[in-house]
Amino acid sequence: GGGYTDARDAIERDMSASAAMVDTGVQKAKFIEDVDAYMSGKTVEDALSELQRKYSRYKLIERDLQEQRIRYSTKLPDVQRSLEAVEMLCEKRDGENAAEETLVKYQLTEATFADASVTSPESVYLWLGANVMLEYPLDEAKELLETNVHACESGLEANARDLAVLKDNMTIVEVNMSRIYNYDVRKRRNAENQAAVKAK
Repeated sequence: GGGYTDARDAIERDMSASAAMVDTGVQKAKFIEDVDAYMSGKTVEDALSELQRKYSRYKLIERDLQEQRIRYSTKLPDVQRSLEAVEMLCEKRDGENAAEETLVKYQLTEATFADASVTSPESVYLWLGANVMLEYPLDEAKELLETNVHACESGLEANARDLAVLKDNMTIVEVNMSRIYNYDVRKRRNAENQAAVKAK
């Protein structure tokens, strides 16, 4: 149905946004091999300011990725529980005792649960988010929830990869800033030593 396609598309968009996060809009940090050559024609303040801006951008992206990780981590257990419930209803429907009542507990709100007696289940209502609930035949609901579980798991994996790449880039920028700072200290000491030699 249309609801199934819309839900799957929304999850895939979220996943592809995570997978592309580090690749789009963020320059990969390059380790400064030769600080003297890098600093040619630049002031220490300008070089450090440029690296600090890049580091700040990385920190913003890191925060976004961590928030996304929390969303996936929160969503995954909910989707897995829903899938388990639908699988149980499918087993009940397909089993020998399909006509018998099944007692189920379902969530009405965040802290409110209710009991229901279900006989011959054929469909379920699933929350899709944004206060939208749709009815799905059991088999379609199972397929949608399996897709959502896979999407959450893939999103968490992509998110972990993105965070690892981002942390590597942040470490490179931190090392580069330290090397430029040390370059500046060394340059000042050399200037002081040369001034002391001239003064003798």
